[in-house]
Amino acid sequence: MNFFKRVGLAARIAFKNSFWDDYVRAFISGDDHPLIPGVNYMGTDVAMKYTSVFACVRVLSETYASTPIMLYRKKENDEREARNDLAAYDILHNRPNEEMSPFNFKEMGMVNLNTGGNMVCEKLVNAYGDLVGLYPYRWPLVDIKRDPSTKKLIYKVSESDPQLLGSATQKTLTRDQVLHIPGLSYNGIIGLSPIEYAASAIRLGLSYEHFGINFYRNGMNPSIALEYPGELSDPAYQRLKADLDKNYAGIANTGKPFLAEGGAKVKELTIKPADAQLIENKKFQTEDVARIYRVPLHLIQNLDKATNNNIEHQSLEFIMYTMLPWFKRHEENYNMQLLTPQERRAGFYLEHKIDSLLRGDAKSRAEAYARGRQWGWLSVNDIRRLENMNSIGTAGDIYLEPLNMGEAGKTNQAIKAMAEEFYKMIQNRAA
Repeated sequence: MNFFKRVGLAARIAFKNSFWDDYVRAFISGDDHPLIPGVNYMGTDVAMKYTSVFACVRVLSETYASTPIMLYRKKENDEREARNDLAAYDILHNRPNEEMSPFNFKEMGMVNLNTGGNMVCEKLVNAYGDLVGLYPYRWPLVDIKRDPSTKKLIYKVSESDPQLLGSATQKTLTRDQVLHIPGLSYNGIIGLSPIEYAASAIRLGLSYEHFGINFYRNGMNPSIALEYPGELSDPAYQRLKADLDKNYAGIANTGKPFLAEGGAKVKELTIKPADAQLIENKKFQTEDVARIYRVPLHLIQNLDKATNNNIEHQSLEFIMYTMLPWFKRHEENYNMQLLTPQERRAGFYLEHKIDSLLRGDAKSRAEAYARGRQWGWLSVNDIRRLENMNSIGTAGDIYLEPLNMGEAGKTNQAIKAMAEEFYKMIQNRAA
């Protein structure tokens, strides 16, 4: 590649991805392909090629996307009723837009949150201004600024999505025209990108992957040294080098016996990857990425330290400490940005139904249902609904009460009154 072509390529890549400094250092060092190994550039596309990142993002996205969103209305007696008569519920629960299912919509939103730190959707409205859909944009396509005159946020979608042919967009949206959910943030407005802040850990993991690829590609690699009693001539050296590359390098030539000639002595040179703790280092990087996303290792197929007992508790902790904050983050933004003030004052609110994530195994559920039925806070129909079964009619709505239970302070008085009444009856009969 000549000098001018390299300068042009450097300018295009650097200005497009805003990694000018990294590219200049690679350019000066003479690296023609600094982006290929994934060690000088870090973005969503590169980071997602690292299996640990892909697995964590997938677990979080699919777990959230599989949880339904419900609409409730709080009544005056502090009870609530399930409703389905608002547009926000129909959009989130049934049809976000004409191209995406609710699962795909929620999954894409979580992917953007866990890679770029933000989820931005355009609110689709009809001629009357009513909300009829939500269309999400990839976070790299969105630029958030504050209008200097109005001091309000504006969202500029000013690039085209290379994954969708003909999807070039040039538009500016105001704050009330978008649904914006930020992740962890310094200012509460724009979320931080986990990919950018964990770039060093991800880059190190990709380096291990790249090393492993080169190791198995070369097959033989410099694992031996050849010692000759004298100096080889240039033709002899070139012939030996060509023979090694042709007959002993690569996986296809693994295991072939090595033929030494000219009095050469063969000595082992390098440490094997297992001895160099390559595998252990790769496992540590997996743990490091899981730590960033707060995902238990067993959920990304690392079962080295897993047992039946701790997997159950870790799965529960995953729901409580990892997913619950995500549910609350979405719920509060949905209620704030998708419901009108009148709907909120009327008691409407959106909430995720996470019962299915906390169900446990069949034995645990049966024990919990038995206790709820015994102590009177679950009926037969309640239990059957939790198991997605039809009710058995009005007879299943009866709640039981233990015979030895009663209101505090009144049970003993009732027994005393009954005893006095019985004593009087005996005295009357005796008289």
